[in-house]
Amino acid sequence: MNRAQRIIEKLPPWLLTAVTTAAILWLTLAPRPLGDMKPELFPGADKVVHAIMFGGLLLMIYVDKSRVVNWHPLRVFFTVVAMLAVILFGISIEFIQGSMDVGRSFDIYDILADAAGAVLVAVLWNLFTRLHDGRKQGS
Repeated sequence: MNRAQRIIEKLPPWLLTAVTTAAILWLTLAPRPLGDMKPELFPGADKVVHAIMFGGLLLMIYVDKSRVVNWHPLRVFFTVVAMLAVILFGISIEFIQGSMDVGRSFDIYDILADAAGAVLVAVLWNLFTRLHDGRKQGS
Protein backbone atom coordinates (compact mmCIF):
# COMPACT_ATOMS: atom_id res chain seq x y z
CA MET A 1 0.00 0.00 0.00
CA ASN A 2 1.48 3.37 -0.93
CA ARG A 3 1.78 6.35 1.38
CA ALA A 4 -1.15 8.35 -0.07
CA GLN A 5 -3.44 5.33 0.26
CA ARG A 6 -2.39 4.86 3.91
CA ILE A 7 -3.21 8.49 4.67
CA ILE A 8 -6.58 8.24 2.94
CA GLU A 9 -7.35 5.02 4.83
CA LYS A 10 -7.12 6.88 8.16
CA LEU A 11 -9.79 9.44 7.22
CA PRO A 12 -13.48 8.87 8.05
CA PRO A 13 -15.09 7.10 5.06
CA TRP A 14 -17.35 10.07 4.19
CA LEU A 15 -14.91 12.93 4.68
CA LEU A 16 -13.67 13.47 1.12
CA THR A 17 -17.23 13.55 -0.23
CA ALA A 18 -18.42 15.89 2.53
CA VAL A 19 -15.55 18.37 2.08
CA THR A 20 -15.98 18.40 -1.70
CA THR A 21 -19.75 18.89 -1.36
CA ALA A 22 -19.25 21.77 1.08
CA ALA A 23 -16.75 23.44 -1.28
CA ILE A 24 -19.15 23.11 -4.23
CA LEU A 25 -22.03 24.53 -2.20
CA TRP A 26 -19.91 27.51 -1.18
CA LEU A 27 -18.58 28.16 -4.68
CA THR A 28 -21.98 27.83 -6.37
CA LEU A 29 -24.34 29.40 -3.84
CA ALA A 30 -22.36 32.12 -2.06
CA PRO A 31 -23.05 35.56 -3.57
CA ARG A 32 -19.33 36.29 -4.13
CA PRO A 33 -17.32 33.23 -3.10
CA LEU A 34 -14.06 34.64 -4.44
CA GLY A 35 -14.62 38.19 -3.24
CA ASP A 36 -13.66 40.82 -5.79
CA MET A 37 -11.47 38.38 -7.71
CA LYS A 38 -12.88 37.66 -11.17
CA PRO A 39 -10.52 35.19 -12.84
CA GLU A 40 -11.27 34.73 -16.54
CA LEU A 41 -8.70 32.46 -18.12
CA PHE A 42 -10.52 32.01 -21.43
CA PRO A 43 -14.11 32.20 -22.64
CA GLY A 44 -16.08 29.36 -21.11
CA ALA A 45 -13.57 28.68 -18.33
CA ASP A 46 -16.42 28.64 -15.83
CA LYS A 47 -17.89 25.63 -17.63
CA VAL A 48 -14.58 23.79 -17.33
CA VAL A 49 -14.60 24.62 -13.62
CA HIS A 50 -18.12 23.20 -13.31
CA ALA A 51 -17.03 19.97 -15.01
CA ILE A 52 -14.01 19.69 -12.71
CA MET A 53 -16.06 20.38 -9.57
CA PHE A 54 -18.77 17.82 -10.28
CA GLY A 55 -16.36 15.27 -11.74
CA GLY A 56 -14.27 15.78 -8.60
CA LEU A 57 -17.30 15.21 -6.40
CA LEU A 58 -18.05 11.94 -8.16
CA LEU A 59 -14.41 10.91 -7.84
CA MET A 60 -14.51 11.56 -4.08
CA ILE A 61 -17.69 9.49 -3.78
CA TYR A 62 -15.97 6.63 -5.61
CA VAL A 63 -12.84 6.89 -3.46
CA ASP A 64 -14.86 7.01 -0.23
CA LYS A 65 -16.94 4.00 -1.30
CA SER A 66 -13.87 2.09 -2.47
CA ARG A 67 -12.30 2.53 0.93
CA VAL A 68 -15.40 1.06 2.57
CA VAL A 69 -15.24 -2.05 0.35
CA ASN A 70 -11.47 -2.52 0.86
CA TRP A 71 -10.63 -1.18 -2.60
CA HIS A 72 -12.54 -3.93 -4.39
CA PRO A 73 -14.04 -2.81 -7.71
CA LEU A 74 -17.31 -0.94 -7.33
CA ARG A 75 -20.43 -2.37 -8.87
CA VAL A 76 -21.48 -0.71 -12.10
CA PHE A 77 -24.93 -0.10 -10.58
CA PHE A 78 -23.36 1.93 -7.76
CA THR A 79 -21.20 3.95 -10.15
CA VAL A 80 -24.22 4.81 -12.33
CA VAL A 81 -26.45 5.73 -9.36
CA ALA A 82 -23.69 7.90 -7.87
CA MET A 83 -23.18 9.61 -11.24
CA LEU A 84 -26.90 10.32 -11.55
CA ALA A 85 -27.00 11.65 -7.97
CA VAL A 86 -24.16 14.07 -8.74
CA ILE A 87 -25.94 15.25 -11.90
CA LEU A 88 -29.17 15.77 -9.93
CA PHE A 89 -27.18 17.70 -7.32
CA GLY A 90 -25.91 20.00 -10.09
CA ILE A 91 -29.42 20.48 -11.46
CA SER A 92 -30.69 21.27 -7.95
CA ILE A 93 -28.00 23.89 -7.46
CA GLU A 94 -28.98 25.60 -10.71
CA PHE A 95 -32.63 25.76 -9.63
CA ILE A 96 -31.58 27.14 -6.24
CA GLN A 97 -29.42 29.75 -7.97
CA GLY A 98 -32.40 30.66 -10.15
CA SER A 99 -34.50 31.34 -7.07
CA MET A 100 -31.83 33.42 -5.31
CA ASP A 101 -31.71 37.17 -5.62
CA VAL A 102 -27.96 37.65 -5.08
CA GLY A 103 -26.53 37.80 -8.58
CA ARG A 104 -26.72 34.07 -9.29
CA SER A 105 -28.89 32.64 -12.06
CA PHE A 106 -30.03 29.38 -13.61
CA ASP A 107 -27.78 28.28 -16.50
CA ILE A 108 -28.53 25.18 -18.56
CA TYR A 109 -24.92 25.16 -19.78
CA ASP A 110 -23.72 24.81 -16.19
CA ILE A 111 -25.92 21.71 -15.89
CA LEU A 112 -24.43 20.31 -19.08
CA ALA A 113 -20.90 21.02 -17.82
CA ASP A 114 -21.69 19.41 -14.44
CA ALA A 115 -23.07 16.34 -16.20
CA ALA A 116 -20.12 16.17 -18.60
CA GLY A 117 -17.66 16.16 -15.70
CA ALA A 118 -19.59 13.44 -13.88
CA VAL A 119 -19.99 11.26 -16.97
CA LEU A 120 -16.31 11.61 -17.87
CA VAL A 121 -15.21 10.56 -14.38
CA ALA A 122 -17.68 7.64 -14.35
CA VAL A 123 -16.39 6.35 -17.68
CA LEU A 124 -12.73 6.80 -16.76
CA TRP A 125 -13.24 5.22 -13.31
CA ASN A 126 -14.92 2.16 -14.79
CA LEU A 127 -12.30 1.80 -17.53
CA PHE A 128 -9.41 2.27 -15.11
CA THR A 129 -10.74 -0.13 -12.49
CA ARG A 130 -11.49 -2.81 -15.08
CA LEU A 131 -8.02 -2.41 -16.59
CA HIS A 132 -6.41 -2.48 -13.15
CA ASP A 133 -8.50 -5.50 -12.09
CA GLY A 134 -7.53 -7.30 -15.30
CA ARG A 135 -3.85 -6.71 -14.61
CA LYS A 136 -4.19 -8.10 -11.08
CA GLN A 137 -5.90 -11.24 -12.34
CA GLY A 138 -3.30 -11.71 -15.09
CA SER A 139 -0.36 -11.49 -12.71
